[in-house]
Parts: sequence; C-alpha cells; structure tokens
Amino acid sequence: MLKIFISFLFILIPTLSYSHSQLIKILPKNNVVYTKIPTEIKLKFRSKVKLVKIDLKKNSDKGKKLKLDLSSFKQRSKNFTIPIPSISEGKYNISWRALSPDGHIIKGRSKFEVK
Repeated sequence: MLKIFISFLFILIPTLSYSHSQLIKILPKNNVVYTKIPTEIKLKFRSKVKLVKIDLKKNSDKGKKLKLDLSSFKQRSKNFTIPIPSISEGKYNISWRALSPDGHIIKGRSKFEVK
C-alpha cells in the first residue's frame, strides 16, 4: 500500500508544479544597472499566457505609471515585447500579471536602473 501511495505522489507532484506557467525570462533584468536605456520590455513564459497587466513606474516620480501600449496583446502567447516610451536615468519598477493556461493569475516584478 505504501508503494502505491508513493507512486501516486511521484505522478501528482510534477503535475502540480507545472499547473501554472512560469516566467522564464524578463528584460530588463531584475536588479541590473544599465548604461544604455532599454527600449523594450520582453517577457518569455514556459507556456502560452494572456498578459493581463503590465506597469512601468519610475521610483522618483511618486509611483506614476508610464504609458505602455498593450493593444496588440489580446491573444495568448509565450513571448511578449512591449515598447518602452522615452525614459531617462533613474530607478524603475516593472510589475506584470498574466492568466496562465489553467486559469490562475500569475504575477511578478523586476527592478532596474539606468545610469
């Protein structure tokens, strides 16, 4: 009986860990200082997601959001590229939300600096 239970766990645990899509890569990278101003935000996921929200804020502007064009992101995808409007030196925060294939909301953040 114990062998059956352990076998069941080995089958169930990998399934649970892959139920939500994972972010594989984000650019600008988290906690990186750039000398060249980034021109776009890139998100790469393990499976197709629907991008629900993405914000870009400059720390010194009291949390004011910079306008990002998300009009072309109606379909699910593994890769998203969002143009960054003209920005200057400073510290920035990116926060995003996406709908995973199983219907759960996944979210994340990335902080970067331009010098």
